[in-house]
Amino acid sequence: LTADPRRLAGAARAEVVDVLRDQGVPVPPGAQGAALREAVERGVGVPSGAFTDALVRARYGPPTAALVAADDMRAELRVLRRAIREELGVSRRLRGAVSLRSLRQA
Repeated sequence: LTADPRRLAGAARAEVVDVLRDQGVPVPPGAQGAALREAVERGVGVPSGAFTDALVRARYGPPTAALVAADDMRAELRVLRRAIREELGVSRRLRGAVSLRSLRQA
């Protein structure tokens, strides 16, 4: 509900972190860029460089570039979510859906 690229990046990061935590993947507090990429790739085995690069550009880039990066980030988030769903399979996704881990850790 916002067009602010920094807020969009924060929301996208939070969404990915919640999925990882629901799957039992440890994520360092405040993980951005390389740390978030490593958590995704190590935890669920899905490449996430394009997403994390766009996230960093949207969050920390100059305002005009951040707007473009936010669009890239949203597209890459869709790709990443699809890849995670395919990698995890139905049973792990269901266990993650009923997990409360992401609610316990902020």
